[in-house]
Amino acid sequence: MINHKTIINMICPHCSTAVKLEWDITAPLQVQETDGKKEGIEIFYGECPNCDKLVIGMQNGILRFKQASGWEIDKIVSENFIYPKTNSFQNSIDIPKQYLEDYEEAIKVLSASPKASAALTRRLLQNILREEFNISEKSLAKEIEIFTNKTDIPSYLTDAVDAVRQVGNIAAHPSKDLSTGEIVPVEKGEAEWLIEVIEQLFDFVFIQPKKLEKRKQELNLKLDKLGKPQMK
Repeated sequence: MINHKTIINMICPHCSTAVKLEWDITAPLQVQETDGKKEGIEIFYGECPNCDKLVIGMQNGILRFKQASGWEIDKIVSENFIYPKTNSFQNSIDIPKQYLEDYEEAIKVLSASPKASAALTRRLLQNILREEFNISEKSLAKEIEIFTNKTDIPSYLTDAVDAVRQVGNIAAHPSKDLSTGEIVPVEKGEAEWLIEVIEQLFDFVFIQPKKLEKRKQELNLKLDKLGKPQMK
């Protein structure tokens, strides 16, 4: 197994500049085998051509043997930056593209314009409440109120979403409440808090259910080998 290289277009997590970055990718480490498929991890690293700072990441996925280069990840399951530390949801296949794009854009513009970042995440929050929880009202404040009263949602999450309403004083600002995507002044820490809440929603709605399903499948394989009934 040997190292290999690739070039991708990306936003540098250090300087937030769009660059072509050449990755050195380590030979993969096999971590497990499931249903005859080998799964492994690779470390990728390179220097931003704009700011010359080091970027390191990790990806895991399904391995395939290639005659010229040996074992490589053929199908990426997930990947994230190790250094510098950024959000853990970047490029996640578990999060719908339309949500992930708005979230990543909010991250990119946060330092330059907290107002624009908050506008993106307010609209994203409302879309998630409407599409994933079937909560649709005339105002974001009312939608948040209904969400926080749901009994099947962990309190840490309902409290976090409710804090969005309080930190941003949403009910008192029609542009935030009724026109969620409008760029308006924000309270101190409001834009950052909105991003944290979106991350918690992503984890609860998309990431954890996938992890649970994978664990269930693995357990059922073990139960099947033991001749025991599978989990439903």
